[in-house]
Amino acid sequence: MGDYDDYSDYRGGSSGNSGGIIGDIIGLLILAAIWPYLLALLGLYIAYLAAVAVLEWMAQNPLIVAAIVLGVVALYAIYLYRLIPKSWRKLVNHLQSKPITVELPKNQALSEMPNLVEQKFTPSANLYCYWCTKKLGIKAYELKGKYYCENCRQNIMANALNDR
Repeated sequence: MGDYDDYSDYRGGSSGNSGGIIGDIIGLLILAAIWPYLLALLGLYIAYLAAVAVLEWMAQNPLIVAAIVLGVVALYAIYLYRLIPKSWRKLVNHLQSKPITVELPKNQALSEMPNLVEQKFTPSANLYCYWCTKKLGIKAYELKGKYYCENCRQNIMANALNDR
């Protein structure tokens, strides 16, 4: 027996030499190579345990599960059939003011209504006064191809009379 017989295996066994440091390095390399697979197996096992726990809870609480499933189906139907925009559109249409028709006697209606046949056609609804750049409505006056508001037209007419 040699001097090293008492320390033949540092792991506590007396089986002899197991490869020394080279065997340990090879063992570590093998462990490093299979480590991701061991972690994947551990993750699958944890997922299996979680799934079993969820299924067990579902078996114990069927009413809550049915309520959750119906809620998910209702949300899916709301977005599938676009019920939110349809309901807003219906609400807005309901709240909008409705036109009121008033029937006037023929004599009164003719005196108050403007004569649209004799009114000069304005080529655009987006006309602006040539001088003051005020937006013109139905009362737009044309002078030499330029459109003016009522105030500017009066000023032009007053200036034209003063120039004479």
